[in-house]
Amino acid sequence: MEEKMDTNGFKWTKPEEVMRLHQLKKRKNALQARIKANKQNKTTVNNFVPEKRKNPFAIETSENKRLKSECFDDSDTLFKLLNCTSNPLTVQVNNKENKVNFNNILKLDESESSKSDVEIVRGETFLPVDWTLKTKVRFFASKPFQWSQKLRISEEASAMTGFVRCLDTKTTSTSLDTSSNSKFHQCCLYWIQPHLPWLSLFPRTSQKSSSTSTITTHNAIKESLHQSFTDGLKSLLQLLRTRQCPYFYLCTNNFTALFRAAGISGFAEMNVMVTPTTRGFRQVLRNEDIEFKTPLKKSTNSQEIDHENDTLDANTEEVVNDNEEDEITDEEWLKQMGIGQEDIKKINFKQEKIRRKIESEIDNGAESLIFIEGVEVSAFYNFLMNSKSIVPTVSSLAGVPPTLLSPVAFNGGTVNSLKVRENKVNVDNETFFSIELQGPILPHLIHNLYHFCRPEMSVTASFSDLKSTQPFSKIKFKSNETKNEGENVMNRSGSAVFKRENLGDCGFPKEILEIFCSDKSDCTVNYDNLKYCDDSKLYNWI
Repeated sequence: MEEKMDTNGFKWTKPEEVMRLHQLKKRKNALQARIKANKQNKTTVNNFVPEKRKNPFAIETSENKRLKSECFDDSDTLFKLLNCTSNPLTVQVNNKENKVNFNNILKLDESESSKSDVEIVRGETFLPVDWTLKTKVRFFASKPFQWSQKLRISEEASAMTGFVRCLDTKTTSTSLDTSSNSKFHQCCLYWIQPHLPWLSLFPRTSQKSSSTSTITTHNAIKESLHQSFTDGLKSLLQLLRTRQCPYFYLCTNNFTALFRAAGISGFAEMNVMVTPTTRGFRQVLRNEDIEFKTPLKKSTNSQEIDHENDTLDANTEEVVNDNEEDEITDEEWLKQMGIGQEDIKKINFKQEKIRRKIESEIDNGAESLIFIEGVEVSAFYNFLMNSKSIVPTVSSLAGVPPTLLSPVAFNGGTVNSLKVRENKVNVDNETFFSIELQGPILPHLIHNLYHFCRPEMSVTASFSDLKSTQPFSKIKFKSNETKNEGENVMNRSGSAVFKRENLGDCGFPKEILEIFCSDKSDCTVNYDNLKYCDDSKLYNWI
Protein backbone atom coordinates (compact mmCIF):
# COMPACT_ATOMS: atom_id res chain seq x y z
CA MET A 1 0.00 0.00 0.00
CA GLU A 2 1.49 3.28 -1.02
CA GLU A 3 2.28 5.88 1.56
CA LYS A 4 -0.04 8.83 1.55
CA MET A 5 1.17 12.27 0.50
CA ASP A 6 -0.12 15.53 1.94
CA THR A 7 -0.82 18.65 -0.10
CA ASN A 8 2.72 20.03 0.51
CA GLY A 9 4.46 16.86 -0.73
CA PHE A 10 5.64 15.42 2.65
CA LYS A 11 5.41 11.71 3.43
CA TRP A 12 3.50 10.36 6.41
CA THR A 13 5.57 7.99 8.66
CA LYS A 14 4.11 5.08 10.57
CA PRO A 15 4.54 4.61 14.40
CA GLU A 16 6.72 1.53 13.89
CA GLU A 17 9.16 3.57 11.82
CA VAL A 18 9.34 6.30 14.48
CA MET A 19 10.20 3.79 17.26
CA ARG A 20 12.86 2.09 15.13
CA LEU A 21 14.61 5.38 14.47
CA HIS A 22 14.48 6.26 18.18
CA GLN A 23 16.14 2.97 19.21
CA LEU A 24 18.87 3.41 16.59
CA LYS A 25 19.63 6.85 17.99
CA LYS A 26 19.97 5.46 21.57
CA ARG A 27 22.38 2.73 20.41
CA LYS A 28 24.46 5.29 18.58
CA ASN A 29 24.79 7.50 21.65
CA ALA A 30 25.77 4.54 23.84
CA LEU A 31 28.45 3.44 21.37
CA GLN A 32 29.96 6.92 21.25
CA ALA A 33 30.14 7.09 25.07
CA ARG A 34 31.89 3.69 25.23
CA ILE A 35 34.51 4.71 22.64
CA LYS A 36 35.21 7.94 24.52
CA ALA A 37 35.73 6.07 27.81
CA ASN A 38 38.19 3.61 26.18
CA LYS A 39 40.29 6.49 24.90
CA GLN A 40 40.58 8.00 28.37
CA ASN A 41 41.68 4.67 29.87
CA LYS A 42 44.40 4.27 27.25
CA THR A 43 45.86 7.67 28.06
CA THR A 44 46.08 6.86 31.78
CA VAL A 45 47.72 3.50 31.09
CA ASN A 46 50.29 5.09 28.81
CA ASN A 47 51.14 7.73 31.43
CA PHE A 48 51.61 5.12 34.23
CA VAL A 49 55.26 4.45 35.07
CA PRO A 50 55.70 1.18 36.95
CA GLU A 51 57.71 1.46 40.13
CA LYS A 52 60.78 -0.64 40.45
CA ARG A 53 60.32 -3.73 42.60
CA LYS A 54 62.22 -3.56 45.84
CA ASN A 55 64.93 -6.14 46.41
CA PRO A 56 64.29 -7.84 49.78
CA PHE A 57 67.99 -8.85 50.08
CA ALA A 58 69.39 -5.40 49.47
CA ILE A 59 71.15 -3.49 52.26
CA GLU A 60 69.06 -0.77 53.84
CA THR A 61 70.02 2.77 52.99
CA SER A 62 70.25 5.64 55.46
CA GLU A 63 66.92 7.04 54.26
CA ASN A 64 65.06 3.83 55.11
CA LYS A 65 66.69 3.67 58.53
CA ARG A 66 65.75 7.27 59.23
CA LEU A 67 62.14 6.58 58.15
CA LYS A 68 61.85 3.61 60.50
CA SER A 69 63.44 5.46 63.38
CA GLU A 70 60.87 8.22 62.94
CA CYS A 71 58.07 5.68 62.91
CA PHE A 72 59.00 3.92 66.20
CA ASP A 73 61.24 4.35 69.18
CA ASP A 74 64.18 2.01 69.61
CA SER A 75 62.88 0.86 72.98
CA ASP A 76 59.79 -0.72 71.44
CA THR A 77 59.86 -4.29 70.17
CA LEU A 78 57.31 -6.97 69.22
CA PHE A 79 58.15 -6.52 65.52
CA LYS A 80 57.58 -2.81 65.95
CA LEU A 81 53.91 -3.17 66.87
CA LEU A 82 53.14 -5.71 64.13
CA ASN A 83 54.08 -3.95 60.88
CA CYS A 84 54.60 -0.34 60.05
CA THR A 85 53.56 1.47 56.88
CA SER A 86 55.72 3.95 55.03
CA ASN A 87 54.01 6.83 56.84
CA PRO A 88 54.74 7.27 60.58
CA LEU A 89 51.83 6.31 62.80
CA THR A 90 50.71 8.72 65.50
CA VAL A 91 48.32 8.44 68.46
CA GLN A 92 46.56 11.27 70.25
CA VAL A 93 47.02 11.12 74.03
CA ASN A 94 45.75 14.02 76.12
CA ASN A 95 45.31 16.15 72.97
CA LYS A 96 49.03 15.73 72.04
CA GLU A 97 50.36 13.89 68.97
CA ASN A 98 52.89 11.22 69.96
CA LYS A 99 54.58 8.29 68.24
CA VAL A 100 53.11 4.85 68.57
CA ASN A 101 54.72 2.84 71.33
CA PHE A 102 53.67 0.68 74.27
CA ASN A 103 53.90 3.53 76.76
CA ASN A 104 51.63 5.79 74.75
CA ILE A 105 49.05 3.06 74.21
CA LEU A 106 49.05 2.25 77.92
CA LYS A 107 48.60 5.94 78.69
CA LEU A 108 45.66 6.03 76.31
CA ASP A 109 44.08 3.02 78.02
CA GLU A 110 44.62 4.56 81.45
CA SER A 111 43.09 7.87 80.37
CA GLU A 112 40.00 6.10 78.97
CA SER A 113 39.59 3.99 82.11
CA SER A 114 39.93 7.05 84.35
CA LYS A 115 37.26 8.85 82.32
CA SER A 116 34.90 5.89 82.65
CA ASP A 117 35.53 5.74 86.41
CA VAL A 118 34.68 9.42 86.80
CA GLU A 119 31.43 8.94 84.92
CA ILE A 120 30.38 5.97 87.07
CA VAL A 121 30.82 7.75 90.42
CA ARG A 122 27.50 9.47 91.12
CA GLY A 123 25.66 10.55 94.23
CA GLU A 124 24.93 13.45 96.53
CA THR A 125 26.87 14.87 99.44
CA PHE A 126 23.68 15.37 101.47
CA LEU A 127 20.98 13.00 102.70
CA PRO A 128 17.41 14.05 101.76
CA VAL A 129 14.42 14.00 104.11
CA ASP A 130 11.82 11.26 103.78
CA TRP A 131 8.63 12.09 105.71
CA THR A 132 7.31 8.56 105.29
CA LEU A 133 6.96 6.66 108.55
CA LYS A 134 8.96 3.45 108.43
CA THR A 135 8.46 0.31 110.47
CA LYS A 136 11.86 -1.33 109.95
CA VAL A 137 15.36 -0.55 108.68
CA ARG A 138 18.19 -3.00 108.05
CA PHE A 139 21.85 -2.05 107.54
CA PHE A 140 24.27 -4.25 105.57
CA ALA A 141 28.07 -4.04 105.45
CA SER A 142 30.98 -6.27 104.53
CA LYS A 143 32.76 -5.47 107.82
CA PRO A 144 31.53 -5.65 111.42
CA PHE A 145 29.71 -2.56 112.69
CA GLN A 146 31.13 -0.47 115.49
CA TRP A 147 27.60 -0.52 116.95
CA SER A 148 26.21 -3.27 119.13
CA GLN A 149 22.95 -4.13 120.86
CA LYS A 150 24.83 -4.86 124.09
CA LEU A 151 25.41 -1.73 126.15
CA ARG A 152 27.56 -0.99 129.13
CA ILE A 153 26.15 0.99 132.06
CA SER A 154 27.97 4.18 131.11
CA GLU A 155 26.92 3.89 127.47
CA GLU A 156 23.24 3.46 128.26
CA ALA A 157 23.21 6.28 130.82
CA SER A 158 25.08 8.71 128.55
CA ALA A 159 22.80 7.89 125.63
CA MET A 160 19.69 8.57 127.71
CA THR A 161 21.10 11.85 129.05
CA GLY A 162 22.18 13.04 125.61
CA PHE A 163 18.78 12.21 124.09
CA VAL A 164 16.64 13.82 126.80
CA ARG A 165 18.76 16.99 126.86
CA CYS A 166 19.14 17.04 123.01
CA LEU A 167 22.92 17.29 123.31
CA ASP A 168 25.15 17.28 120.26
CA THR A 169 28.00 15.22 121.68
CA LYS A 170 29.91 15.60 118.43
CA THR A 171 30.44 19.37 118.77
CA THR A 172 29.95 20.08 122.49
CA SER A 173 32.43 18.96 125.13
CA THR A 174 30.76 16.96 127.89
CA SER A 175 31.74 14.39 130.47
CA LEU A 176 29.39 11.83 128.90
CA ASP A 177 30.46 8.65 127.22
CA THR A 178 31.03 9.54 123.55
CA SER A 179 31.70 6.05 122.21
CA SER A 180 30.07 5.02 118.94
CA ASN A 181 27.89 2.50 120.76
CA SER A 182 26.53 5.19 123.09
CA LYS A 183 25.78 7.52 120.19
CA PHE A 184 24.07 4.70 118.31
CA HIS A 185 21.80 3.98 121.27
CA GLN A 186 21.00 7.70 121.54
CA CYS A 187 19.78 7.68 117.92
CA CYS A 188 17.47 4.73 118.64
CA LEU A 189 15.38 6.56 121.27
CA TYR A 190 12.05 8.33 120.66
CA TRP A 191 9.06 9.74 122.59
CA ILE A 192 5.66 8.05 122.48
CA GLN A 193 2.29 8.52 124.15
CA PRO A 194 0.38 6.50 125.31
CA HIS A 195 2.76 3.71 126.30
CA LEU A 196 0.95 0.44 127.00
CA PRO A 197 3.53 -2.38 126.94
CA TRP A 198 0.95 -5.12 126.38
CA LEU A 199 -0.44 -3.42 123.23
CA SER A 200 1.18 -2.66 119.88
CA LEU A 201 0.47 1.04 119.30
CA PHE A 202 2.45 1.30 116.05
CA PRO A 203 1.48 0.82 113.35
CA ARG A 204 -2.22 1.42 113.97
CA THR A 205 -4.56 -0.65 111.79
CA SER A 206 -8.29 -0.44 111.21
CA GLN A 207 -8.73 -4.21 110.92
CA LYS A 208 -11.30 -5.69 113.25
CA SER A 209 -10.14 -8.23 115.76
CA SER A 210 -11.99 -10.94 117.63
CA SER A 211 -10.31 -9.95 120.88
CA THR A 212 -11.73 -6.86 122.56
CA SER A 213 -9.88 -4.49 124.82
CA THR A 214 -10.66 -4.45 128.54
CA ILE A 215 -10.34 -0.67 128.51
CA THR A 216 -13.84 -0.27 127.08
CA THR A 217 -15.35 -1.83 130.19
CA HIS A 218 -13.65 0.63 132.56
CA ASN A 219 -14.79 4.20 132.08
CA ALA A 220 -12.19 5.53 134.52
CA ILE A 221 -9.36 4.09 132.42
CA LYS A 222 -10.87 5.51 129.23
CA GLU A 223 -11.22 8.97 130.72
CA SER A 224 -7.70 9.01 132.15
CA LEU A 225 -6.22 7.89 128.80
CA HIS A 226 -8.20 10.55 126.94
CA GLN A 227 -7.11 13.22 129.41
CA SER A 228 -3.49 12.19 129.01
CA PHE A 229 -3.89 12.34 125.22
CA THR A 230 -5.36 15.86 125.27
CA ASP A 231 -2.55 17.07 127.57
CA GLY A 232 0.09 15.54 125.34
CA LEU A 233 -1.41 16.94 122.12
CA LYS A 234 -1.74 20.39 123.69
CA SER A 235 1.88 20.28 124.86
CA LEU A 236 3.16 19.27 121.42
CA LEU A 237 1.16 21.98 119.66
CA GLN A 238 2.57 24.62 122.01
CA LEU A 239 6.10 23.34 121.35
CA LEU A 240 5.34 23.48 117.62
CA ARG A 241 4.13 27.09 117.81
CA THR A 242 7.22 28.18 119.75
CA ARG A 243 9.41 26.23 117.28
CA GLN A 244 10.93 24.06 119.97
CA CYS A 245 9.61 20.92 118.27
CA PRO A 246 10.24 20.47 114.53
CA TYR A 247 7.46 17.96 113.88
CA PHE A 248 5.36 15.18 115.39
CA TYR A 249 3.01 12.45 114.18
CA LEU A 250 -0.51 11.59 115.27
CA CYS A 251 -1.49 8.01 114.32
CA THR A 252 -5.06 6.71 114.45
CA ASN A 253 -6.61 3.53 113.12
CA ASN A 254 -7.94 5.34 110.02
CA PHE A 255 -5.44 8.10 109.21
CA THR A 256 -2.04 9.58 110.09
CA ALA A 257 -1.41 13.30 110.61
CA LEU A 258 1.99 15.00 110.31
CA PHE A 259 2.34 18.35 112.13
CA ARG A 260 5.32 20.51 111.08
CA ALA A 261 6.61 23.76 112.55
CA ALA A 262 7.02 26.97 110.56
CA GLY A 263 10.25 26.90 108.58
CA ILE A 264 10.40 23.15 108.03
CA SER A 265 10.68 22.26 104.31
CA GLY A 266 10.51 25.94 103.38
CA PHE A 267 6.94 26.61 104.54
CA ALA A 268 6.48 29.95 106.29
CA GLU A 269 3.65 28.76 108.57
CA MET A 270 3.04 25.61 110.55
CA ASN A 271 1.06 23.03 108.63
CA VAL A 272 -0.62 19.65 108.90
CA MET A 273 -0.87 16.84 106.35
CA VAL A 274 -3.45 14.10 106.81
CA THR A 275 -3.60 10.86 104.84
CA PRO A 276 -5.53 8.78 103.91
CA THR A 277 -8.93 10.47 104.08
CA THR A 278 -12.46 9.72 102.95
CA ARG A 279 -15.25 11.85 101.53
CA GLY A 280 -17.12 11.71 104.83
CA PHE A 281 -14.07 12.91 106.78
CA ARG A 282 -13.52 15.80 104.37
CA GLN A 283 -17.18 16.73 104.59
CA VAL A 284 -16.96 16.85 108.38
CA LEU A 285 -14.02 19.27 108.10
CA ARG A 286 -16.06 21.47 105.75
CA ASN A 287 -18.93 21.47 108.21
CA GLU A 288 -16.45 22.61 110.90
CA ASP A 289 -15.35 25.47 108.58
CA ILE A 290 -11.80 24.12 108.33
CA GLU A 291 -10.11 25.14 105.08
CA PHE A 292 -7.87 22.56 103.43
CA LYS A 293 -6.37 21.66 100.08
CA THR A 294 -5.81 18.44 98.18
CA PRO A 295 -2.56 19.19 96.30
CA LEU A 296 -2.11 15.66 94.94
CA LYS A 297 -5.56 15.46 93.39
CA LYS A 298 -5.60 15.47 89.59
CA SER A 299 -8.45 17.43 88.01
CA THR A 300 -10.28 15.33 85.41
CA ASN A 301 -11.83 18.32 83.65
CA SER A 302 -10.48 21.84 83.37
CA GLN A 303 -13.96 23.30 83.68
CA GLU A 304 -14.81 21.21 86.72
CA ILE A 305 -14.93 23.11 90.02
CA ASP A 306 -12.84 21.36 92.63
CA HIS A 307 -14.60 21.87 95.93
CA GLU A 308 -11.82 20.17 97.89
CA ASN A 309 -8.90 22.24 96.64
CA ASP A 310 -10.20 25.36 98.29
CA THR A 311 -12.94 25.04 100.90
CA LEU A 312 -14.30 28.48 101.52
CA ASP A 313 -16.26 29.76 104.48
CA ALA A 314 -20.01 29.32 104.33
CA ASN A 315 -20.53 33.03 104.76
CA THR A 316 -18.37 33.94 101.76
CA GLU A 317 -20.15 31.42 99.58
CA GLU A 318 -23.54 32.97 100.35
CA VAL A 319 -22.46 36.53 99.56
CA VAL A 320 -24.17 37.63 96.34
CA ASN A 321 -23.93 40.97 94.60
CA ASP A 322 -26.98 43.23 94.48
CA ASN A 323 -27.15 42.94 90.71
CA GLU A 324 -27.37 39.15 90.97
CA GLU A 325 -30.18 39.04 93.50
CA ASP A 326 -32.79 39.29 90.78
CA GLU A 327 -31.41 36.33 88.85
CA ILE A 328 -33.60 33.26 88.62
CA THR A 329 -32.35 30.09 90.32
CA ASP A 330 -32.25 26.72 88.61
CA GLU A 331 -35.26 25.40 90.45
CA GLU A 332 -37.38 28.46 89.61
CA TRP A 333 -36.37 28.19 85.98
CA LEU A 334 -37.36 24.51 85.91
CA LYS A 335 -40.70 25.39 87.47
CA GLN A 336 -41.30 28.02 84.82
CA MET A 337 -40.59 25.37 82.18
CA GLY A 338 -43.45 23.28 83.58
CA ILE A 339 -41.42 20.62 85.42
CA GLY A 340 -43.03 19.31 88.60
CA GLN A 341 -41.55 19.48 92.09
CA GLU A 342 -41.01 15.71 92.29
CA ASP A 343 -39.05 15.68 89.02
CA ILE A 344 -36.88 18.53 90.27
CA LYS A 345 -36.06 16.56 93.43
CA LYS A 346 -35.09 13.54 91.32
CA ILE A 347 -32.78 15.68 89.19
CA ASN A 348 -31.10 17.20 92.26
CA PHE A 349 -30.74 13.76 93.84
CA LYS A 350 -29.02 12.36 90.74
CA GLN A 351 -26.65 15.32 90.54
CA GLU A 352 -25.71 14.95 94.18
CA LYS A 353 -25.15 11.22 93.72
CA ILE A 354 -22.82 11.83 90.77
CA ARG A 355 -20.87 14.46 92.71
CA ARG A 356 -20.43 12.13 95.70
CA LYS A 357 -19.28 9.32 93.44
CA ILE A 358 -16.61 11.55 91.88
CA GLU A 359 -15.40 12.69 95.30
CA SER A 360 -15.27 9.11 96.60
CA GLU A 361 -12.96 7.91 93.81
CA ILE A 362 -9.87 9.25 95.60
CA ASP A 363 -10.78 7.86 99.03
CA ASN A 364 -7.99 6.04 100.92
CA GLY A 365 -5.48 6.84 98.17
CA ALA A 366 -2.52 9.15 97.73
CA GLU A 367 -4.72 11.80 96.13
CA SER A 368 -6.88 11.97 99.24
CA LEU A 369 -4.09 13.72 101.21
CA ILE A 370 -5.28 17.05 102.65
CA PHE A 371 -3.02 19.99 103.50
CA ILE A 372 -3.94 22.45 106.28
CA GLU A 373 -1.84 25.56 106.88
CA GLY A 374 -1.73 28.61 109.12
CA VAL A 375 -4.52 29.44 111.54
CA GLU A 376 -6.54 26.49 110.27
CA VAL A 377 -4.15 24.22 112.19
CA SER A 378 -5.67 25.48 115.45
CA ALA A 379 -9.14 24.74 114.12
CA PHE A 380 -8.04 21.22 113.21
CA TYR A 381 -6.54 20.82 116.70
CA ASN A 382 -9.91 21.76 118.28
CA PHE A 383 -11.60 19.23 116.00
CA LEU A 384 -9.26 16.47 117.21
CA MET A 385 -9.81 17.39 120.86
CA ASN A 386 -13.60 17.14 120.55
CA SER A 387 -13.89 14.34 118.00
CA LYS A 388 -14.91 10.90 119.22
CA SER A 389 -14.36 9.18 115.87
CA ILE A 390 -10.57 9.16 116.29
CA VAL A 391 -10.88 6.69 119.19
CA PRO A 392 -11.81 3.17 117.98
CA THR A 393 -14.73 1.40 119.58
CA VAL A 394 -14.06 -2.07 118.13
CA SER A 395 -10.78 -4.07 117.86
CA SER A 396 -7.98 -4.81 120.27
CA LEU A 397 -7.25 -1.05 120.57
CA ALA A 398 -10.82 -0.11 121.45
CA GLY A 399 -10.86 2.88 123.76
CA VAL A 400 -7.16 3.66 123.20
CA PRO A 401 -6.58 7.25 121.99
CA PRO A 402 -4.29 8.01 119.00
CA THR A 403 -0.56 7.45 119.23
CA LEU A 404 1.71 10.50 119.43
CA LEU A 405 5.31 10.22 118.17
CA SER A 406 7.83 13.01 118.69
CA PRO A 407 11.61 13.57 118.56
CA VAL A 408 11.51 15.87 121.65
CA ALA A 409 10.03 15.58 125.13
CA PHE A 410 6.42 16.59 125.82
CA ASN A 411 3.89 16.33 128.61
CA GLY A 412 2.85 12.70 129.17
CA GLY A 413 5.42 11.32 126.73
CA THR A 414 7.43 8.18 127.45
CA VAL A 415 10.96 7.45 126.27
CA ASN A 416 11.09 4.23 124.31
CA SER A 417 13.80 2.48 122.32
CA LEU A 418 13.79 0.70 118.99
CA LYS A 419 14.37 -3.03 118.95
CA VAL A 420 17.92 -3.81 117.79
CA ARG A 421 18.98 -7.17 116.37
CA GLU A 422 22.38 -8.20 114.99
CA ASN A 423 22.86 -10.94 112.44
CA LYS A 424 25.18 -12.38 109.78
CA VAL A 425 24.07 -13.07 106.23
CA ASN A 426 25.84 -15.38 103.76
CA VAL A 427 25.42 -14.48 100.08
CA ASP A 428 27.45 -16.30 97.39
CA ASN A 429 29.96 -17.60 99.93
CA GLU A 430 30.48 -14.07 101.25
CA THR A 431 29.62 -13.01 104.79
CA PHE A 432 27.78 -9.73 105.38
CA PHE A 433 27.01 -8.17 108.74
CA SER A 434 23.57 -6.67 109.38
CA ILE A 435 21.84 -4.66 112.08
CA GLU A 436 18.05 -4.41 112.10
CA LEU A 437 16.03 -1.67 113.85
CA GLN A 438 12.33 -2.29 114.36
CA GLY A 439 9.77 0.26 115.51
CA PRO A 440 8.63 3.74 114.45
CA ILE A 441 11.54 5.00 112.33
CA LEU A 442 11.19 8.80 112.41
CA PRO A 443 12.67 10.92 109.56
CA HIS A 444 15.55 12.33 111.63
CA LEU A 445 16.87 8.92 112.77
CA ILE A 446 19.01 8.23 109.68
CA HIS A 447 20.37 11.78 109.71
CA ASN A 448 21.34 11.50 113.37
CA LEU A 449 22.91 8.12 112.79
CA TYR A 450 25.19 9.37 110.02
CA HIS A 451 25.88 12.61 111.92
CA PHE A 452 26.83 11.22 115.34
CA CYS A 453 28.40 7.89 114.42
CA ARG A 454 29.13 7.84 110.71
CA PRO A 455 30.36 4.38 109.69
CA GLU A 456 33.95 3.95 108.50
CA MET A 457 32.87 1.71 105.62
CA SER A 458 30.28 1.51 102.87
CA VAL A 459 26.82 0.71 104.27
CA THR A 460 23.55 -0.16 102.52
CA ALA A 461 20.20 0.40 104.25
CA SER A 462 16.82 -1.01 103.22
CA PHE A 463 13.54 0.29 104.65
CA SER A 464 10.02 -1.02 105.18
CA ASP A 465 7.57 1.85 104.68
CA LEU A 466 4.17 2.44 106.19
CA LYS A 467 2.54 2.73 102.76
CA SER A 468 -0.31 4.97 103.89
CA THR A 469 2.24 7.71 104.80
CA GLN A 470 4.18 7.70 101.51
CA PRO A 471 2.26 10.74 100.13
CA PHE A 472 3.89 12.91 102.84
CA SER A 473 7.12 13.00 100.81
CA LYS A 474 5.31 14.12 97.64
CA ILE A 475 4.41 17.56 99.03
CA LYS A 476 7.21 20.00 98.19
CA PHE A 477 7.62 23.73 98.60
CA LYS A 478 7.01 25.86 95.50
CA SER A 479 7.64 29.58 95.49
CA ASN A 480 5.23 31.98 93.84
CA GLU A 481 6.34 33.15 90.41
CA THR A 482 7.32 36.82 90.34
CA LYS A 483 8.50 39.12 87.64
CA ASN A 484 11.84 39.80 89.28
CA GLU A 485 13.42 36.43 89.92
CA GLY A 486 16.46 37.90 91.68
CA GLU A 487 14.36 39.42 94.44
CA ASN A 488 12.45 36.19 94.83
CA VAL A 489 15.62 34.18 95.33
CA MET A 490 16.99 36.73 97.76
CA ASN A 491 13.83 36.72 99.83
CA ARG A 492 13.82 32.94 99.97
CA SER A 493 17.46 32.69 101.00
CA GLY A 494 17.07 35.39 103.63
CA SER A 495 13.95 33.87 105.09
CA ALA A 496 15.60 30.43 105.16
CA VAL A 497 18.35 31.82 107.38
CA PHE A 498 15.80 33.26 109.82
CA LYS A 499 13.89 29.97 109.81
CA ARG A 500 16.99 28.02 110.81
CA GLU A 501 17.81 30.51 113.53
CA ASN A 502 14.26 30.41 114.92
CA LEU A 503 14.40 26.61 115.03
CA GLY A 504 17.78 26.57 116.78
CA ASP A 505 16.21 25.20 120.00
CA CYS A 506 14.27 22.35 118.37
CA GLY A 507 16.90 19.76 119.33
CA PHE A 508 18.49 19.18 115.89
CA PRO A 509 22.17 19.84 115.10
CA LYS A 510 22.81 22.68 112.64
CA GLU A 511 23.83 20.35 109.81
CA ILE A 512 20.62 18.33 110.07
CA LEU A 513 18.44 21.41 110.65
CA GLU A 514 19.73 22.95 107.42
CA ILE A 515 18.48 19.95 105.43
CA PHE A 516 15.10 19.91 107.19
CA CYS A 517 14.62 23.66 106.55
CA SER A 518 15.68 23.52 102.90
CA ASP A 519 13.03 24.47 100.34
CA LYS A 520 14.74 22.64 97.47
CA SER A 521 12.67 19.96 95.79
CA ASP A 522 15.52 17.41 95.80
CA CYS A 523 15.79 17.63 99.61
CA THR A 524 12.44 15.80 100.05
CA VAL A 525 12.50 12.32 98.52
CA ASN A 526 10.86 8.99 99.26
CA TYR A 527 13.47 6.21 99.16
CA ASP A 528 13.34 2.48 99.92
CA ASN A 529 17.07 1.79 99.71
CA LEU A 530 20.00 3.95 100.71
CA LYS A 531 23.72 3.42 100.11
CA TYR A 532 26.62 5.31 101.67
CA CYS A 533 30.01 4.99 99.96
CA ASP A 534 32.94 5.55 102.29
CA ASP A 535 35.47 6.20 99.50
CA SER A 536 33.57 9.06 97.83
CA LYS A 537 31.55 10.12 100.91
CA LEU A 538 28.42 10.20 98.71
CA TYR A 539 24.84 8.97 99.18
CA ASN A 540 22.79 7.08 96.61
CA TRP A 541 19.14 6.14 97.02
CA ILE A 542 16.31 4.46 95.16
